[in-house]
Amino acid sequence: MVKCEITRVGEDDLILVTGGTKPHIGAIVLCTWDGIQAHVVSHGLPHHKEEKLYIELAQLWCTTFKKNVVLTGGIHIDNATKEDIEMLVNKTWESFFLLMANNKVSIIK
Repeated sequence: MVKCEITRVGEDDLILVTGGTKPHIGAIVLCTWDGIQAHVVSHGLPHHKEEKLYIELAQLWCTTFKKNVVLTGGIHIDNATKEDIEMLVNKTWESFFLLMANNKVSIIK
């Protein structure tokens, strides 16, 4: 199971993405909106593989909603196979798109 949770920090967003058997912090991404484009600064912890995925998620959020976002978290399953990792990535995108849809609805209201 993968969870994406949002916390509003003023006008900015903080998104926590966790899942698997050992949720943790494996990467942190800051994506800022300058009025024209998104800018990314990121850091992945050693031996963690979430950073690339989290950069994609943060850029999509930032460019869609035209706002700053910090995205962090970690997803882990012991002895994960390639298939396990693909499933977790797919579940992450599903959970993230649901969060985006819910956020879009709250903006429209």
